[in-house]
Amino acid sequence: MAVFDFGRNWESFSDQRLAPQTIDDAVRSLQSLLERDHLQGMSFLDVGCGSGLFSIAAHRLGAARVVGIDISPRCVAVSRRNLGRFAPNAAISFDEGSALDPERLAALGTFDVVYAWGSLHHTGAMWSAIANAAKQVAPGGTLVLAIYNKHLTSPAWREIKRFYNRAPGAAQYLLAIFFAPVIYVAKFLVTGRNPLHKERGMDFWHDVIDWIGGFPYEYAPREEVEAFMKASGFRLRRAVPGQTPIACNEFVFQRTA
Repeated sequence: MAVFDFGRNWESFSDQRLAPQTIDDAVRSLQSLLERDHLQGMSFLDVGCGSGLFSIAAHRLGAARVVGIDISPRCVAVSRRNLGRFAPNAAISFDEGSALDPERLAALGTFDVVYAWGSLHHTGAMWSAIANAAKQVAPGGTLVLAIYNKHLTSPAWREIKRFYNRAPGAAQYLLAIFFAPVIYVAKFLVTGRNPLHKERGMDFWHDVIDWIGGFPYEYAPREEVEAFMKASGFRLRRAVPGQTPIACNEFVFQRTA
């Protein structure tokens, strides 16, 4: 099965676009989603750390222990480079690890905040990945998830992503060129906002590549995610619907059992 090279895209973004302002945006995004001004003294696990952006943001907010893991060695290398650029003295560790490896996760211990934004639906076994990540949340702790919403177009997008990853490099670039204006117009019509003005994460171009290439690809309606987490001993603190019908729904759960 052809899979998307997330590390390559995060590396390109980091080399071309990652700047202090991007870190500041990530800090504000965490504060807004968690509805907290700081994470002083807390522990933070970033599952699917990508570029390390939100691990660094958690450190900026005062987290005492920050661990970022990613299945991609390239993502781990990029995260470590970004750590050296933006927080060279921070107590953050980045290592290889899969959300589908419960023993690897268990070895890390539990955390006050487990952050899995937009990563677990790319594992190929989303529900197992969610269950494994949830086990790393300390009693009373917080689990942050962002999962693609289920939409009538979702199966079509899965095939587009599958095709993209089987195509040669030149064809992948042409596909990105084709879809970029389509995605721009669609987002603008739905949100009324300029899609070039991002509030978190990647810039628009790298986000387009991540979207059309991100495979494996799974999705679920909001109600299904909430029911799964309730059965796992969590209560919903807040849910933020995606800006578009196929975008990620954001969830903040608290462990109750």
